[in-house]
Amino acid sequence: MNENKPITIGVLAKAANVGVETIRFYQRKAIIEQPLKTNGYRHYSNEDIRTVRLVKKLQGVGFSLDEIKELLIFDHCCSESRSVVKQKSLTKIEEIKTQISELQATVEALEVFSNTCGSSEIAETNCHLLDCFENHWQCCSTGNAPNLTGE
Repeated sequence: MNENKPITIGVLAKAANVGVETIRFYQRKAIIEQPLKTNGYRHYSNEDIRTVRLVKKLQGVGFSLDEIKELLIFDHCCSESRSVVKQKSLTKIEEIKTQISELQATVEALEVFSNTCGSSEIAETNCHLLDCFENHWQCCSTGNAPNLTGE
């Protein structure tokens, strides 16, 4: 950015590739400071642009704004910041791995649902979707009504 040209909220938003409301939201969440007005305008710094870009990148890899706020406490790398970054990153990796596992189970369930109740190859039955769901779609795939009495 041109050091001589003041950075207004619109310039900041454009440079960071976000909307003005995002900047205001970050200010309300104390992610970035709201500068005092000078000549009727708030003037931001190049560092604010870098901070907003960093926030967007950290959100992109799964960090929440609260987690990002904790990371932004450090303005440079040091042994304490490296430790915090490592711990938070490892925690986030585990969270994402759990989400992936849950999503894979969801995909598998949808595949079964699609291949049984959603298949045109299954003979027409009087099976209800709820019966199929409760019996792991067995009634749809066999063409038999479920045996809910356990016999």
